[in-house]
Amino acid sequence: MRQESIPHVLCLASAVYEVTNMSQIQKKKPDSHPLFSEDEVFIIGAGHFGKRAVEVLSSQINSPLRVVEKNREALRLITGSLVKRIENDGVSFLVGSFHLLHPTNIIVPAVPIHLAYEWLLLSLKRGLGVCKIRVPESIKPLLPHTWEGSEDSLLVSYANFRCPEDCPEPSDYCTVTGKKRGTPLHALLNDIAPARFRIHVLQSRQLAPGVGGYSVGDLQKLLRRVESGGEGKWLVATACKCHGVVSAMEVKIGKPISF
Repeated sequence: MRQESIPHVLCLASAVYEVTNMSQIQKKKPDSHPLFSEDEVFIIGAGHFGKRAVEVLSSQINSPLRVVEKNREALRLITGSLVKRIENDGVSFLVGSFHLLHPTNIIVPAVPIHLAYEWLLLSLKRGLGVCKIRVPESIKPLLPHTWEGSEDSLLVSYANFRCPEDCPEPSDYCTVTGKKRGTPLHALLNDIAPARFRIHVLQSRQLAPGVGGYSVGDLQKLLRRVESGGEGKWLVATACKCHGVVSAMEVKIGKPISF
């Protein structure tokens, strides 16, 4: 998952595309001059969904955008006057640079993993061991539609069809079927923790049609809650009103981390 980043400047089509020097980021201290502004939005991933997020947000918000991507060729395709690029693995960047981020910074996950969960596994304080476990089968009947995801995660959705990329996420109905939606998925997930499990749900809030994210402050709350909870099993979910992903882990004091 991790890779060494190579600081460089790419010159393409007579334009200069800055790639942030990761060694500068890693050497920054929390009390030094801030490297990132409080309103920056971090798009993690520069594939199809990351590229679309850049295009949509560039035209709808005035906040500066940072795109984090380990694939140099994918990063070359990202353009925009408000966009800066960081060549690094998304999880590694969040773990290593988290102390430099502001609670108000927004994270837009655009990678095929459960980003918040993977970040959490590597961010728990020393003395807490954690291991990945399977999401219990008992929660599936409580959810609308489910599919097996990567790393033993569970994908959840109110839709059993492909949703339009520019869905505006209305408050109470589906734009495709016109039917009334039930309880927002992020709220539904909060109520389904099986016996001997606790659950924490990160709500993905829409920034623009088809683009959602959560704040660094939301990740801080997740980390504090799990660290203060002691030993036990957790479900960690990220969800908007219609779609989500659920992962599971077990925390043990003094045990080595096991993935």
